[in-house]
Amino acid sequence: MKEKIHISQCMIVKNEEKNIERALTWGRTVMWEQIVVDTGSTDRTVDLARQMGAKVYSIEWQDDFAAAKNYAIDQAKGDWIVFLDADEYMTEEDAEKLPEVFRQLFQESLDGVTAFLHNLDDNGKIFSSCSHLRFFRNIPDIRYRRRIHEQLTVLSGHELRIMDGTRELAIYHTGYGGKASEEKKKNNRNRVILQKELEDHPEDPELLGYMGDEYFDAQEIKEAERWYRSAVMHMPSEPEEHDQRGAMTFTRLLMLLTEREDADWTEPGAVYQQAVQSFPKEADFDYIAGRYFSSHEQPMEGIRYLENALFKLEQYGCANRALFLAGNLGDAYDLLAKCGYETGELQKCVTYAVEHLKYEQYEMKPLFWLFKALFQKDVRTEDEGQNRAVAGFLSKIYDFSSLKDRLFVVKAAQKAGCENFASYMMSRFFTLEEQEILGL
Repeated sequence: MKEKIHISQCMIVKNEEKNIERALTWGRTVMWEQIVVDTGSTDRTVDLARQMGAKVYSIEWQDDFAAAKNYAIDQAKGDWIVFLDADEYMTEEDAEKLPEVFRQLFQESLDGVTAFLHNLDDNGKIFSSCSHLRFFRNIPDIRYRRRIHEQLTVLSGHELRIMDGTRELAIYHTGYGGKASEEKKKNNRNRVILQKELEDHPEDPELLGYMGDEYFDAQEIKEAERWYRSAVMHMPSEPEEHDQRGAMTFTRLLMLLTEREDADWTEPGAVYQQAVQSFPKEADFDYIAGRYFSSHEQPMEGIRYLENALFKLEQYGCANRALFLAGNLGDAYDLLAKCGYETGELQKCVTYAVEHLKYEQYEMKPLFWLFKALFQKDVRTEDEGQNRAVAGFLSKIYDFSSLKDRLFVVKAAQKAGCENFASYMMSRFFTLEEQEILGL
């Protein structure tokens, strides 16, 4: 009989009545205890947590996330800690894996395991992903540091011994979608805390980058750029390979520089070279460069950079890398389809349009480019054989027994100027009654 694994689920909360029930439910079957530390809720968070059987503690907020989290850990009696925020959750299937994962960590004398954290928008769609350390051994030597953007550290000084669990474990975060994010930005809390931390560590490139994020998210572009440049200036000459914060600083600085109305490649190009030298496996830099060239009538360069971005993504993955590209993969495919069409490389156009349609079949843009490539000679020429061939090709992507699919294809064809193909579809795949009802 396997020894029971004692897991303490911990969280710090404030006014989380919308999330607290889900937060205490997803892993209930595997948690030995659930610790909730409230930092000043004025809604029903505390009552709901108690009703669900959690151990609830209240503390005064001190503008210090690490201190609050460490207080929660101090209350935990389990051998292992699971520390997720109230707006984060796992699937029940992944939660059931945790006891066995912790057994493996114990056998291999490891301190913790990472998981993929997926940020969801208001529609439940993943827009970015990265790895996070949220599962770890409950020992006095492991605690959080920093008032904000807190990190686990070993107090005695040795490095955390971590297992990569990103292929097995996933966390879903709902707190960065439009509505949730806007609520979090209503006050100046993060800037105040970051400023306190910077007073103690004025040349810390991570903190400088995080301050840049605050201004970036608030669309205060000049200030964001100033902080990012300062962060870059203070980065080590050879940063850690998985320095997610450093890569993000370069990514956002490149975004700002390339999106200027009067931007040419001189300045962004210099930053790009520095970024690639520091993080050669990062795909986001090439994606941003590709976006720039595709929008500045340089499609050949656009293809070169965008294909390099996809190569790096495939080669090195997106755990702590390619956060921007991974959340905008469809856009990369669309840009490549566009550039392929503009350069006359029509097979590229078709290939990348289809790649996008494989997972987002109801996106209009890739189908638009697909039609432009397939009917590129003269969209007005009526060719029964060509129409039949294109319809057969599209039937591998769309279900023509579905009215929704047929109608979507027709509308995309019309948008691309392929009126003859649209007419062919209507005559071949729509009944007279459907045509009349739909006004086709």
